[in-house]
Amino acid sequence: MNFQEKALEHIESAKETLLQQPANPMAWKQLQDALHLALEAVTLAAHQRPEEPVEKIVVPETPDESTPVISMESPSADPGPSIAEAISEQRIASIQSTLSINDRVRFASDLFGGDVPKLLAICAEIEAVNSFEAAVEHVERHATVVVNWDDEDGAAFEFLQRLRRLFA
Repeated sequence: MNFQEKALEHIESAKETLLQQPANPMAWKQLQDALHLALEAVTLAAHQRPEEPVEKIVVPETPDESTPVISMESPSADPGPSIAEAISEQRIASIQSTLSINDRVRFASDLFGGDVPKLLAICAEIEAVNSFEAAVEHVERHATVVVNWDDEDGAAFEFLQRLRRLFA
């Protein structure tokens, strides 16, 4: 029995339980269990792959020079960027909208001496700037510390990534 048949069987069981108009908690529990099993079966059916036919390749035991050699390796396809990479490169409309409370505290403490309102004001000013280079220069001008954009583990580098996404 495949998953689709199981799902239909569980749904029919749930319908029968509903037609009995359950009034006690045990009947409601049975209905809940039947619907849960139906949901599981539907989910599995949706993700079930149909059986793929397997091609048999006959390889001679001792190939001679006239027999072509068939490679069983498939050419490696470039899978492209992962979902996380694609999202991290998406353009953003506003830096402030991407800042969590933790980000605000971290960026403010590492770049602006812990002054969160200053960070938010700088973000608003940056969003009015028309180029990435001008935005970086603006941050460097208003930062309370010398900004190390090259430290990939630092808050400055992550803030720079958000600037890049703003001007992507």
